[in-house]
Amino acid sequence: MSNDEAYDPTAPESDAPKSSAYVTKKDAKIVAVAIVVLGVLMYPVYIVLLKRSEKARCINNMHGMMAAINEYAVQNDDKFPPLYDAGPNDEPMAQSSGAPFTWASNLQEYMGARVTFQCPSAQDDTLTRSQDTHTPSKSFALSYGMFAPMGTFNRSLVEDPDEAALIAETDNRGSENSYDPLPFKDASGNTLPYDGMVVGWDNDNFDATDATKYVTRLAFPDSAGAKFEKDGGGRHDEGSFVLTVTGQLRTVKPTFARVQRRYGKYLYGPWPMPITAKRHQ
Repeated sequence: MSNDEAYDPTAPESDAPKSSAYVTKKDAKIVAVAIVVLGVLMYPVYIVLLKRSEKARCINNMHGMMAAINEYAVQNDDKFPPLYDAGPNDEPMAQSSGAPFTWASNLQEYMGARVTFQCPSAQDDTLTRSQDTHTPSKSFALSYGMFAPMGTFNRSLVEDPDEAALIAETDNRGSENSYDPLPFKDASGNTLPYDGMVVGWDNDNFDATDATKYVTRLAFPDSAGAKFEKDGGGRHDEGSFVLTVTGQLRTVKPTFARVQRRYGKYLYGPWPMPITAKRHQ
């Protein structure tokens, strides 16, 4: 622009020089930094909301399982489903899918459309599997186990059913360094790939003795070696979930794995011994 064309402040606005309508690189960097900072600040909120959602879905699953158990019992002489189809060594016998037919397989047809046998908070390596009832070549993921003495037991005969545990969140084969001192084995002594469908005892998977101290396979990471004294731990921030015989939902800490005895001998509380489960598979 020549000197004769100097800017005239009295000229109409439309004649004034216009700034660029495009975003500069500097502006773009500022926006990008703001987005990153906002994402960092919001991430903890996202994690909290995700955990709450997973917890709610897990609770919904457990209520769905309880409804299915009640329907099953009504049609089967008021009894709970069997733990699994057993092999010659009382071990879970694999079906054509490679997974055993378990109590969850028996409940499959009674489950609602919006519930599953898998907690969304459970990691893949913690899952056991169960034979699909309708498709023999398939199996489904399972992150819950039934307390062994309850298999085929008559629910009306359980003492203190509001406290007696029936279904609990479990880890499969000692995953997450959880407590599983007696993994299931076949007749040849080979360890089986799936055992998380059953909550057993520390010295026998089916029978409690005077030496029994704990139950096994509960979803408490780093509890191997019976390390149940810590306050934290569990699949969820507050602990892991357990359903009682009457469908009461409990959030429990690792110390919940310890059995309780009356007069120093008889088991009671959440882990009673109503009957020998070996006779009722």
